[in-house]
Amino acid sequence: MELGNGFVHAYKTRLLLHLVAATHLGCAVRHDYLYARLPQLAVELRLEAPMGGKLKYLTFLSGLLQFAYYLLALVYDVLRARRLRLLRDFLLASYVVPLGLTVSLTFWTLCAIGQESIYPGLLDLIYPAWLNHALHSFVVLYALLELCISQHRYPPRSRGLAGLALFMASYLAWLHYIWLRTGIWVYPFLGALSATVRLLFLALIVALSFAYYLLGERTNAVLWPRNSCGMRRWSSSE
Repeated sequence: MELGNGFVHAYKTRLLLHLVAATHLGCAVRHDYLYARLPQLAVELRLEAPMGGKLKYLTFLSGLLQFAYYLLALVYDVLRARRLRLLRDFLLASYVVPLGLTVSLTFWTLCAIGQESIYPGLLDLIYPAWLNHALHSFVVLYALLELCISQHRYPPRSRGLAGLALFMASYLAWLHYIWLRTGIWVYPFLGALSATVRLLFLALIVALSFAYYLLGERTNAVLWPRNSCGMRRWSSSE
């Protein structure tokens, strides 16, 4: 009886986390897309590239993926379909954990080094504090809670890292395409770096995202040893 109550409690906890995270991040992504916009003057002064909209920012893309994940997890909680679980676990491994950590730790590290060059105080008028923390802080908190309270089977490492590598390569290609078309970097501080330093910086970001993938895989293996499959396939019985 106590075991049954434990399962019910765990289920309710997961359901609550997924509902809160999906609602919170959904509101954040919606507000970012509709209202957190630089004035047209920023484009005229060549402070923002006049193409790509919000889809040129890694923070927005990450937030969108995070929202999609928790919405999917919420649907899985109700339907319990195996295919949804496979997709859920792949998204967590390849995108939710590594991208959440990449966006958050990169943003706060660069702010600590020189906030005015990354996130000038004037942006507080456009990006309220709650939105900033939703997309740069809570994404990590939700991912860590998700790892702790939900069982996940990580995909084979080659498949999981391939998914992350495809995303990072596509984003870097998109970043450079915008620069080639407009002469403006999505993130202005990149233009202040030499070509060599810029290449090393971007390579470091990609390398760190892979390290965050491995960290998530290891954390999942420690928390859920019977459900980890870092180098083996998903069980066909689940």
